[in-house]
Parts: sequence; structure tokens; C-alpha cells
Amino acid sequence: MNTNNGQTLSEIFTDPSVEGPNLPMNTQQVINGQIQYNNTLSDLTGDDSPDWAIVQWNAASAFDPLVGDDTQVWDNDFGYSVGHWTQGSSTSASGTTSYNVFRDPDNGHYIYQMAAQGGHLLDVQLAALGDIDGQYSFNHQLTASFIQGISDYRGTTGTYQAGINFTINYHSANLNFGLFLQFETVDYTGKPEAYVYLPNSLGGTIYNVSGSRAAYINPLDPSNDGVMYQTTIDLNQGLMAAIKAMIGMYPSLASELTNMANWYLSGVYIGVESNGTGSATDVTGNYNVESPTVTYDTSKTVSYADRSSTSSIVSMTPENSTGANTTEVTMPNLVVKGVNNTVLIPYTSGDTAGTLAQSYASSIQSLLAAGALDNSILSPGSNGYVSSNRASQAIIDVAGSYGVSGNYSNIVVASTSTTALAGAVSLDTTQDSASYQNIVSSNQYGSTVKVGNASGSFAGTQGNNVFNASQSSGNWNIATGSGNDTIYGASGTNTITGGTGSNLIYLGGSNNFVTSLGQDTIYGAAGAIDTVSLQGGNATAIMQTNAAVMDFSAGNKITVGDNSSVYGGTSSVVNVSFGSATVTGTQGDTISAAGDLQVVHGSNQNISVAGALRFISGTGQTTISAGAGTIFGANALTATLSSSSRLLFTANQPYTTGDQYIDGRAVAGGLDAWTGAGQQTVIGGTASDQFYFGTAFAGTSNASAAATVTGGSGAGNLFGMLANHTAGNFTITDFRAADNKFFLYFYSPANPTAAAQNILNTATISGGNTSVMIDGDAKITFLGVTDLKVSDFSIS
Repeated sequence: MNTNNGQTLSEIFTDPSVEGPNLPMNTQQVINGQIQYNNTLSDLTGDDSPDWAIVQWNAASAFDPLVGDDTQVWDNDFGYSVGHWTQGSSTSASGTTSYNVFRDPDNGHYIYQMAAQGGHLLDVQLAALGDIDGQYSFNHQLTASFIQGISDYRGTTGTYQAGINFTINYHSANLNFGLFLQFETVDYTGKPEAYVYLPNSLGGTIYNVSGSRAAYINPLDPSNDGVMYQTTIDLNQGLMAAIKAMIGMYPSLASELTNMANWYLSGVYIGVESNGTGSATDVTGNYNVESPTVTYDTSKTVSYADRSSTSSIVSMTPENSTGANTTEVTMPNLVVKGVNNTVLIPYTSGDTAGTLAQSYASSIQSLLAAGALDNSILSPGSNGYVSSNRASQAIIDVAGSYGVSGNYSNIVVASTSTTALAGAVSLDTTQDSASYQNIVSSNQYGSTVKVGNASGSFAGTQGNNVFNASQSSGNWNIATGSGNDTIYGASGTNTITGGTGSNLIYLGGSNNFVTSLGQDTIYGAAGAIDTVSLQGGNATAIMQTNAAVMDFSAGNKITVGDNSSVYGGTSSVVNVSFGSATVTGTQGDTISAAGDLQVVHGSNQNISVAGALRFISGTGQTTISAGAGTIFGANALTATLSSSSRLLFTANQPYTTGDQYIDGRAVAGGLDAWTGAGQQTVIGGTASDQFYFGTAFAGTSNASAAATVTGGSGAGNLFGMLANHTAGNFTITDFRAADNKFFLYFYSPANPTAAAQNILNTATISGGNTSVMIDGDAKITFLGVTDLKVSDFSIS
């Protein structure tokens, strides 16, 4: 990029997250020191990036750019990939690499995901292209920035590192050599180690920037999983740290090496490197990279050691971070035994538990302002209090076990000072006579709460909580935060919002409304009416009868019983354990049913039904196994059918004019197939099949409608049309494969033989095939048939 255009700050490379996602991929060959790239690019939707490539070394084979165009993988943070490549095996000597491209759901930019496992110095890198050596000297400010993160990190053997590295060349009248400057931001040990390699010739010098001035991501900390960090690197300061190490070994070259004008940026490599033991337990993780940029600021002149040695070299902040994710809600001046008390409730703003905590705080403030509130700070053990004319609040600010009797209507577990509780709390309110209990727990160690036969609300804003309302016949509003919580619903109506952790939820036997934001396991109760919304993904919902499950995420496992419905979802597993149910709008789901099932408007599904299936307007690559059933087609349906009994396929749906492909070779009981508008291909099996041509709905068909059908060998098949059929071109591929007939129903001719002969009189033979016209607007072609005769027709 030209830097002599009057601008003081310029970007050296274009942003591949904007210009991508089609990047060159190397062939793993190097000729005359130059990396070789494939002649073709991937064909993903979008543009190509002129300044970046994917470079992979030591895997089983190089990535094929075109292989990943039509495959996808799922990521819990980014959704489905737009491209996916993988090579090798983790249990082989060469290890395995993968490379995926995603669209950022927030801004639409491309995210490049790289992973390596095992092998020996196994690399996959996002590398900058182009020869820039000699253009960008370090006597001016060079700054690198990119967004990075680690996800799905696992394994216990081998090594794994990830980060951004730079090739930097030194050119002067006396010296020419290269430096590999590494900024390792992810390391399998948690904290990157310092590393310096200084050969006698200086050529091939390697320096790993580490220490207190270089921030990093600890992959061993689960809280870093999926978090993207905006990372900024002061390249000049990083180079100065390497120069200091060189001067320590070559003090005579100090004046030479500290001349920043002789150092030039040459290349950039972002990615992962691994070494393995050939075991599936070798460490690996997804290294996610977005918007790498390197800027050159000619307005800032830089000389060696011109900055404090304590200045930051690598800084990181969580992307879109606004600081801590908890806030304190203060309820001031709560008078307890004549003492002013303030209860501090950490909460996450915007989640349901936080909203309930805010509502609790507001109601307490209103009662306090009205002079209608009594307060008690409880002590571990039994606590009793009765107020006949005021609302009452119990405050628990010390860890321990508590029993509550009397009529406490408000209970808060939280600190009355700036010091958090020192341990877990156990609270039993089964002896509390208040008919409605508002309970808030904000304890980082969690609370175990058991309630009696009352109604109420519970907000667990932090920690791992257990809330047990199984003895209550009341109605409860229950919400938890980001912990791993366990919830037992009441036998009344429950409204439950599980936070973003891995929660265990047992529903009561009446009405339940559940919002699942985490990786939850939910158990329904017999006789209940359950409405469940799965929003976190990878959850398990095991429901009974009368359940409605809305799947707004992916990778869930859903079981429902009789009279239930499942809506939406991507790559989930749905099972109807008994009775009949309806599944609507799934994408890539695996669906099974022990009884009858209706599947509506899905795509790319795998369906197995023991009873009768009613399949309506599904699309995509679909497999169907059913005891019996009717398949109503839709545009772009490709279905493989199997059944021990007879199935019905009908393409003649309103507004359905696209292509459909139906493979019924495994339908043992035979197939009844009705073609419609658009282009259909239908294949029958060895049983007796029956094909109806030209049956599209009025207003959707035209002369371009077509169908190609294969009856199959074995039992005789019927091919034909009803009176008042629509026009089109129809082909029978194997009319002579069995004792087949062509029928015309509802014609009622006076002389069927003469009517058949009239059809034969329209016959034309070409290329070994015979075509006839029906009613002057439908053309029937019999492939491989030149001896068509009157006896091949049945007209009634």
C-alpha cells in the first residue's frame, strides 16, 4: 500500500474480515524459497482477499480450496460456518488440522477459525501475502491489532500454542539477517513462556515476547471459552525487547542493532502450532481470528528505548466489553433492630434474574418509604417472626443453614457490607406461613432453598443454586443467573428462566413455562402442560404429554410424548416417545417417533417413524422411514423413502413449482406418486407402484411441467393420468421392466380400444423411444420402447 499519499497513518494490509472470505491455500510445497499456492480459490459467497492466505504445514495433505464450499460445522458463538476444511487424524503421526470460516453475527464480518492437534510442529496460519520488505521501517510506529479468542479447548497430552508472529528483516551496510518475532497469546500451559534463540550468525533469530507487559489468553480458564478479545500490539516495543536480548549476547553490535531505521517489517502469520503424541487426548482448540490489521504511522518517529520499560506491549480487552458484568443494586436504610442496613445484591443487568432482583429492590423501597416494612437479620438455625399488619423481610448475610417460620414475605440472601458471603447458604421456608414469598439469593457460593406450600418468586443472581419447590402447590416465578443451578418446580404454574450455565430443571405436574438459556437438562412431569423455549443450544429436554418445545438454537436433544409439538431448531435430535406429535420448521434435525408423527416445513431432515407419517412441505436432503404415511412435497425436496407398507407422495401443492427428487426404491409396500408443476423425478421399487401425471393445482402448472418416473422391476406398475389433467412433458424410464400399464381414469370412452388407438396414432419414435400425446397437451415418452401397443393402455 502506498504510504506517500499525504496520510500519516495507513493500513499495510486490507482487512480479510471485510474483503474475504476466499483466500489462497498453499500446496505445502516451497520452490526457490517461495510458498506455492493452489491455482484455484474457494468459491464461498463473497469476495476474495488480496493480502491474506491460508498456510498449512505437516498435515496429512494440503487443504483443497473447493472441498469446503459445500460443508458446514456449527459453532455455539458464531452459528453455522460458510466453509469448512479438515485434514488428517489426531491419532496419526501427522496429526489433524481444520480451518473454518464464519460470519460474525454482530457485524457480518468474516471470522477465520483454525485448529491443530498432534503432529510435529503442525501449523495452520492466516498469513499475509506480498513482498513488503524494505517499505516499512521501525523508526516509525507500527501497530498490529486483531480480534482473537479460543474456544472448545480440550486435551491433556502434547503441546498447543496460538498467536500472531512477524518476520522482521534487518538491512544495513554491515548486516543483513532475519528475526522471527513471536507474540504467543494462547499456550497449553496457561501462561506463555519466554523463549529466545540467538544463533551465532544472528540469522534465524527467534524471540517470544512475554512477561508482564504482554497480555495473553489462558485456555485452561473456562471463562475464556468463546470470548473474543480485542488485541493491540506495539510492534516497536516488541522489537525493542528482542533487540535488548541480542545486545546482551552481542554488545559490540549495540549501536548497529539499536538503529530502528534499519529494521523492516516483512510478514505476518496468525494461527496455531501443535506437537502431539499420536493420541486423541492431545490438546487442541479453535483459535478464532477477526479483522487483523497492521498500521504504519509516519507522524510518530520512534528511537530505541524512547519509551518506559513498563509500557504495555500487548493489551487485550474483551470485545464489546463495558466492564464487569455485575452491578450492585442497593436498598438503603433498611432498618433492622434499630440499625440502618444496606443489602448489596450483585446482579447481571438485563437477564431475568437481575430483573427480578431489581423488582424486589423496588418493592422493598416502596414498603420502606410507606413505613410498612419490618426487618430482621437472621442467624443460622431456626428463625421465627410474625407481623400482623406489616410486610416483613428476612436478611441472611452470613453463610450457614437457616430455618424460617412465621410469615416472612421477603427474604434476601446477600451481604450487608462490601465483603461477600464466605460460604454457601441453606434455607428452609417450609414452615413459613406467608402465602407469597419473594426470595432473592446473591451469594457467589450459591444457596440451597426449599419452600413449602406457597407461591412466590425466586431470583438466584449468582453462584450455583438449588431451588426446591416440589412440596409447593403454588405458582412460582424462578430465574437464575450464569451458575449451574438445579430447579424443582411446584405442582402449580411455574415460570422458569434458567441462566447461561448448565442447569438441571425438574418440572412440576401442572403448567410450566421454561426459557432455557444455557446447556440445560429439563425433565417434564406426567400430566403437566409444558411450554419450553431452548435458546442456549446443546440442551436436553425430556418432556411428557402436552408439551410445546420451541427450539431457537442448535444441537439440542428433545423428547416429547403424546399431543406435543416441537418448533424450529438446527441439527437437533427430536424423539416422540409415545403417542402422536407435530414437528415444524426444523433444519437438519434427526427425528424419530414410536407412534404417529406430522412433520411440517422442515429442511434436510432424517426422519424415522414407527407409525404413520404426515410429511408436509419439507425441503432439502431428507431421509424418511415410516410405517405408513403421506409425503406432501415442496420445492427443492430430495427425499429417500423406506417403508414396509404403502406410501403416498404428492407433489401437487399450491405454489410448488420447483424441482423434487423422490427415491422410493426401499418402499416395500409400493408407492403412489402424484406429480405436479415443476420438475419431478420419482423412482419406485419392486412392489406395485402407481404414478399419476399432471395433477398440479390450477394456476401453478404450465406446459413446462415435467416428471421423470421409474417404476422398478418386480410387480407390475401403473402410469397414467386423470381426466382434466394439466399439460406437461412426462417420461417413463422402464415401461418394459415389469407388467406395466398406462391408465387413463374418468374418461369413460364408448370404445376404450378405439381411444387407445387414437393415442397410438399420435406416436413418434426417435432414438429408440416412443412419445405419444394425451389430449393434445401432455406428452408421454416411453424410454427404450418402440413397440407400444393398444394393450399397454387401460382407459376407463
